[in-house]
Amino acid sequence: MSATKPSPLKTLDLHGRTVDEVNDLVDVFLRKESERGSARARIMTGKGKGLVQKQVIDYLKKARYPWQFDKTPDGRPNEGVLVIFLE
Repeated sequence: MSATKPSPLKTLDLHGRTVDEVNDLVDVFLRKESERGSARARIMTGKGKGLVQKQVIDYLKKARYPWQFDKTPDGRPNEGVLVIFLE
């Protein structure tokens, strides 16, 4: 019997999106992932000027979603990608 690998996290890529688009996109994405029973999801904000990321983090705080920066393969924080905990 082979071990099953965890399925990759669903990811919302916000590259090229504006601050005005963020809340609706994040809301729909996280609601969908919660309904699917996902424990975690990822949001790629990129780094850029940091405006989209700030908007996403503000949304997550207001909605009380715990989150952390994703990790690079060598274990360092990837500040352009957030992991959101849905459970």
